[in-house]
Amino acid sequence: MKRTNLFLIALFLLLSNGQLSAQEKLPYKSKDMFNADTLQYLEYNYSVTRSAEYYKDKMVGDILKELEYPVLYIVEWSCGGGELMSLSLGIRQKGKEPNPLEDYYIEVVFANPPKFSDFKALYDNKNHVFTSQIHDFIKDLKVSHVTSNPYIIMKRQNLEAKHAQ
Repeated sequence: MKRTNLFLIALFLLLSNGQLSAQEKLPYKSKDMFNADTLQYLEYNYSVTRSAEYYKDKMVGDILKELEYPVLYIVEWSCGGGELMSLSLGIRQKGKEPNPLEDYYIEVVFANPPKFSDFKALYDNKNHVFTSQIHDFIKDLKVSHVTSNPYIIMKRQNLEAKHAQ
């Protein structure tokens, strides 16, 4: 009995590892492949479907070159210990003000966070604009991981599940 359980656990771990490796190797897909569905583009390229680990140790500038939508504004930022930990870069705004629950964005988490005070000196908190100075400030930073807005993806999945019933 113990031998069977050990075998099943080992098989599960082996299959799980293979699944994660397969996700990391999924190729980038251009926005044209998603028939103008921005959310599907973000979900595939910058979310769980195509592992966020794919972007680990890349430079922010490389990711911004790959992103086929212009960054229009900063949805939000996070800081800790005097460092800028991440930025959420908006590509589509739903309302009048940036909204992390509704807007389409990618969140870039930095592996080597810069000083928050250096970022704050460049950032206009009233307008949330993604300026060329901010681009230049973050383009050479190493990435820990990238995700897209999980709230709108979850919202869409819930709507699709309701329609399927």
